[in-house]
Amino acid sequence: MSYKERLTYLILLALGGVFIFYILNIPDGDYAKEYKSKINILENNVDSLYNINNELTSKISTLSIKIKSLDQELYLNSKKIITLKNEINSKVNSVDSFDNDQLKLFFTNRYRQHLGSIQKTPSKVSN
Repeated sequence: MSYKERLTYLILLALGGVFIFYILNIPDGDYAKEYKSKINILENNVDSLYNINNELTSKISTLSIKIKSLDQELYLNSKKIITLKNEINSKVNSVDSFDNDQLKLFFTNRYRQHLGSIQKTPSKVSN
């Protein structure tokens, strides 16, 4: 390689380095500053949305626990209702099988405590 070729390569290399340095250090124009500010605003919005999302996720998990508790309570109450219905049905079925004398005795015994509270009224008009 001759001296001129080396000098030419060196000059081209130096010019390439200056060109790359210039491209990397170009001062930002007004549009770049505007875009950077918009990017910062959008990043802040994204961060606030992440915070809101985390709060909502926390509320969802709390409400899910409450729902499970209420479902369990509902299930227990449903079982109680079924038990009470079965008891009432058995009593109604047993009363359905009574004849007239047994019905009279049943209601007499059942409502005997109320007989003392029923008195004749002192009015002149009677039923």
